[in-house]
Amino acid sequence: MSKLKIKLALLSSIVLLSGCSTMFNNGSQTMMVRGSDSQEGVKVEVQSSDGLYPTRLPATVVASPSNEGVKVTVTDKCYDRTVTTIKKHVTPSYWANILNIYGFGIDWATGNMWKYDSNTTVVLHKKEECLVNNETKV
Repeated sequence: MSKLKIKLALLSSIVLLSGCSTMFNNGSQTMMVRGSDSQEGVKVEVQSSDGLYPTRLPATVVASPSNEGVKVTVTDKCYDRTVTTIKKHVTPSYWANILNIYGFGIDWATGNMWKYDSNTTVVLHKKEECLVNNETKV
């Protein structure tokens, strides 16, 4: 086989076996998560396709794109347990798959078709027993 045929075969297989979002958006995404009352140090758990880990608000969350999404659960003893899902939307590069129809399925299967919102606010509800004279306990 000539070198040209080998290069064309390699290029063709790359194009056919990858989606546009997978090629352009592969890797993790960084998001900023804050509490609704601007309180710092509130304990939360972040769950993504990469796993589950504890952190405190405000937090920088790093996660791989996934069909599952990213959830932030308030676990602090002075706040009601709430779950916030970081919103996601289809990345513009996903629509470039019109040039390679197989890419739609590849990007969906890998989760790389999704882009997370870069800023998210977690709604916080302070528990009554943690309030003293309408002020926050320190």
